[in-house]
Amino acid sequence: MPFHQDAAATEPLTAIQLVQRTKRCFQLAQPIYYRPDAASAIVRIAAHDLSAGLKNNSTDLASVPTWMWGLIASYGRQTAPALLHDQRMAACSHLPPEEALRRRRVDDEEFRRALLDTGVAALRARLMWAGVSAQAYLEHSRGRGLLLAASVGVGALAFIAASWLAAAGAGPMPLAGAVLLTAVLCLVWIRDWPVVAVLVPAFALFSPFLAAAAVGSLLLWLCEAGWWAVSKPLTKDPSPPPVVGPLTRTPHP
Repeated sequence: MPFHQDAAATEPLTAIQLVQRTKRCFQLAQPIYYRPDAASAIVRIAAHDLSAGLKNNSTDLASVPTWMWGLIASYGRQTAPALLHDQRMAACSHLPPEEALRRRRVDDEEFRRALLDTGVAALRARLMWAGVSAQAYLEHSRGRGLLLAASVGVGALAFIAASWLAAAGAGPMPLAGAVLLTAVLCLVWIRDWPVVAVLVPAFALFSPFLAAAAVGSLLLWLCEAGWWAVSKPLTKDPSPPPVVGPLTRTPHP
């Protein structure tokens, strides 16, 4: 276990003390420590200042978009690696964009290795790595981040369309075209080609399930809203109106 409770990195991590401040924001109450192997330096993951505000002084743990919570949770085995990565991201936030992107490549790979060390399956760790790698572009070079998102979207849509055509009897050519398009998109992104190579098939494969989760969440909200509307006149102290479950965006402080 590369995460430890003590500064000497002799006591394995047994507890992460978090204070929940808002729906999505937590503060680390006590520091934890990271040492991937005996030859590495010990990294202190500092506690947040519990007496200060939340801006740049909190974490949302693993920054998984709410519409993907059904596949990857924001906490669990990934909690300690997420806290480590949050600290690295905070350090990168003060760097010039190109330097920040170079540094993020190192930090994102460290995040992937830490996920593996805490028992996260290799494929899921790679998906989470690809997600934070794409997020790095959106944070430090928004234009290129949007282009990367568009590249992934185009590739995923090509695979989805090719799958439908193949099922309709069009043969293997549509799928071959989708693979070729994805290869071209990977070449466009040069050294970041693995990010595209991971995210394109992932979104193509999981998009139906993500869409089903979104529909289910909306259906639950409709039932909640209907019940709330009917019961409100009959309740002395009615509750606030319901919101659309995990699809709602909780604004950061």
